[in-house]
Amino acid sequence: MFTLIKNRKIVPEVLFALRGRFPERIDVAVHDSEDGGYWIEIKNLQGCITQADTGIELFQMVNDAIYTYLDIPEEYTPFVPTYFPPEELRKNLNIKIPESFLQKDIVFQRT
Repeated sequence: MFTLIKNRKIVPEVLFALRGRFPERIDVAVHDSEDGGYWIEIKNLQGCITQADTGIELFQMVNDAIYTYLDIPEEYTPFVPTYFPPEELRKNLNIKIPESFLQKDIVFQRT
């Protein structure tokens, strides 16, 4: 096993390689959860799912699930892409995900 970080510094070559793992966009489906929150399927990363209690938490949990799925070391997460839905959808997801977005496919874009 090798160490990705030397002296707690980010290794540029490793960061470049990690950034290359990220797709340009991700397709997600948001579903109601039986416990009152949501469960989210990241459709173009097979088997990658997460859950969230609120629309705001949805963004955080989707990115956390992607970082885990792609095996991104925690030290590198501030330097790799973060996904957010388009601005119009972000406005609509202010607190609670509107019914019109449930059970439909949503595209998150890389920032």
